Amino acid sequence: MSLSKHRSTYLLLTILTILTLDGLASAAETADWLSHGFGSVVVYSQRVHEGEETLLMDGVLHYAYPYGFQVQYFAAEGPVTITSSHGFFEVKTGNDVQYGYDRYWLFEDVADYLFALAKYTRLPMKYSGADQVAGSKVKRYVAEGDPELMLWLHPQSGLPFLIRQGQKTLVSVVSFVLDLEDPERITSVELDLSLAKDAARLRLDLSDNGWVPSRLTISEPLGEVHIDFSDWSFREEWPENPFDLLTELRDLNDLFFQHYDVGDWEAALQTAQSLLALAPQFWQGYLYQAFVYEALENYLGVVENYQQVLMRQPDHDLALNNLAYHYLLREVHMGRAIEMAERAVELDRKAIYLDTLGYGYYLVGRLEEAKELLLEALEGAPEEAVEEISGHLDLVLQALGDENGNE
Repeated sequence: MSLSKHRSTYLLLTILTILTLDGLASAAETADWLSHGFGSVVVYSQRVHEGEETLLMDGVLHYAYPYGFQVQYFAAEGPVTITSSHGFFEVKTGNDVQYGYDRYWLFEDVADYLFALAKYTRLPMKYSGADQVAGSKVKRYVAEGDPELMLWLHPQSGLPFLIRQGQKTLVSVVSFVLDLEDPERITSVELDLSLAKDAARLRLDLSDNGWVPSRLTISEPLGEVHIDFSDWSFREEWPENPFDLLTELRDLNDLFFQHYDVGDWEAALQTAQSLLALAPQFWQGYLYQAFVYEALENYLGVVENYQQVLMRQPDHDLALNNLAYHYLLREVHMGRAIEMAERAVELDRKAIYLDTLGYGYYLVGRLEEAKELLLEALEGAPEEAVEEISGHLDLVLQALGDENGNE
């Protein structure tokens, strides 16, 4: 017979009753409801606002508890894979690969609600008695490191039916499903969570793989976010674990900037080379090398590495601007330099890009255009760039004065 014919739903709404039961035996160690270090799940998510539904994600999520995430889905530009380790990201879109620190909403939601819930149930705690929460016998624990933190855990499942931090309720049970053949056995639970900025409701179901989340609903200002989980699978090890490589890249990336910030150019250059050796697709390594060669005033090194960046990222505005400026300083490849400077300004009209283009126009005699750009650059220039931009503007004004005086 199917299980659905032998279970009943115990609906609690939001009313919780705690009844202390004295004289019960000490609790056995509770179950760990999230006992797998690695997992995969199909995720379908949408935002619901004023009756309108907006698709957010339809793909597969992989995780390595508690620091690693990867999501794979299809977009108009091709397959997308986003991998994160300790907040350091690799984003693959088609043939394009980007690295850096970033945020991704799905990873944050899983960490803020699912992983946070698991973290509470894994805290060192002391058994302090047995109670009844909403009609179900539970075991009460006090966190060893915080006497204000109390947890009421369902003994059979290990799930928290109630968690309180002082007077604040962090987790509370809303409803659960009982198996009529085994009154102590529950097969589904809904919990209200106040673990992050926005309130959420989580449903967990008992599956062949143990307890797994099936839906997370988050009440955000712009509407409810519904995240449905299905087809969970777990493993103890991850073949070709992508998180370990990403962690190595993150550490090298951080190390580069530690060396760069203190002016240790040799160590910074070696670290950038190590990045590229470990992951040739880490094109930012060429950008880092260009920065070092700029500090060393190695023109050929600068040009070669900015060219490598632009081969992989043709619209990288900083590489376009910086390479153009190095050409202009030496008055070589002038036509190409101005084209790159114009493209950088088109991509981002920031002061230092306007300065490069204005200086380029000055060098080829387009003085009125140069004056206009440099005046605009000065309006929004950071303090450290004002002197250089002013110097370029003085050159333009002097040339305009000479030109007018000779007329």
